[in-house]
Amino acid sequence: MRTRTLTTVAAVGLLLAGCGSGGTGVPLRAADVTGVVAAPSADLPWDEPSLSQASDAYYEGMPLRLTDAAVEDADGNEIDAPAEGDTVEVWIGDGCAESSPVQCEIVALRVTG
Repeated sequence: MRTRTLTTVAAVGLLLAGCGSGGTGVPLRAADVTGVVAAPSADLPWDEPSLSQASDAYYEGMPLRLTDAAVEDADGNEIDAPAEGDTVEVWIGDGCAESSPVQCEIVALRVTG
């Protein structure tokens, strides 16, 4: 009986460990938006790159605040930040500040080109 309990606990632990990401820090679900990294703008009050050519107009101009985000290249290797002009996939967290442009919690970003 004890062996079965320990086996069940171990199996549940493995399932939970794999729920959040594909092992690379990027969630298993599809990206919320894609676009191109734009240089910081003098017109905005923050000094971060932003998302341009967004696949969903709602996210156009969104600052790419990546402090707590998983950031990787197309091969799944961790990188510090994308470069201006990089094509990216972006995963959004639980909420966005309804401003213009929108400000969202970014949980992951993958450079695709």
